[in-house]
Amino acid sequence: MRADPDIVIEPRRGKREKLLPKRALMVVNPSEADAAAKIFSSFLGETRSLYQSKLLVDTNKRLCLAGPGLGAPAAGLLMEKLIVLGVQEIWLLSCCGSLDPSLLIGDLLLGSSAVSGEGVSQYYSSDIISNPSLSVTSSLQLFMKKQAIAAASGVIWSTDAPYREMRSKLIDLQERYGVVGIDMEYSALCAIARFRGIAFGGLFVVSDEIWGSGWKPGFSKPIFKDRCREIMEKLICHGLQEE
Repeated sequence: MRADPDIVIEPRRGKREKLLPKRALMVVNPSEADAAAKIFSSFLGETRSLYQSKLLVDTNKRLCLAGPGLGAPAAGLLMEKLIVLGVQEIWLLSCCGSLDPSLLIGDLLLGSSAVSGEGVSQYYSSDIISNPSLSVTSSLQLFMKKQAIAAASGVIWSTDAPYREMRSKLIDLQERYGVVGIDMEYSALCAIARFRGIAFGGLFVVSDEIWGSGWKPGFSKPIFKDRCREIMEKLICHGLQEE
């Protein structure tokens, strides 16, 4: 994409920054990013720092692992830097709150379209709805099918203010857009990926349930932690094997 002369700062590759593999796995939540880094350590070839995130590259330079990057602004900065360093395909592994009674803590959700409730997307797109790449979404579907992993597919709403979620707003999002999950980064990353012309898709582990009479968190529950670790291990191995 041609540089826009009206933009003050464009993402750039530093003189001493090495190019990255074409594929990256982003894990935006701090605890899950730490767990993913431990799994990745068996394949580690290089460690770098990127803003407030870790950037790990495997010995064969097939995959890099980046994170954390909590919230749309942090995740967006991380994605922009990965792209300028040569990454062409990004898989997001994250967690989400469930608005659907059929999606329970520990269940998997493959992101379809994204509805923006965060502040980053508007700088990349005038649309409130954005979509992941069909190629990555199809690849993740095939990966889960081969691994015999059950996963639903649905619309995600991303917000900057999780402590200001209103029941009336959530009901409206369900009725208007068919939203089934809530996170803080997905819509921004979809918008950036489309703007920059790279492939992107996201897979979520349900971390909390919001569809009942009250909020039911599951971040510390074994079923959530075990599922996160299972998917991390399989995704990392899958990424290292893919050409």
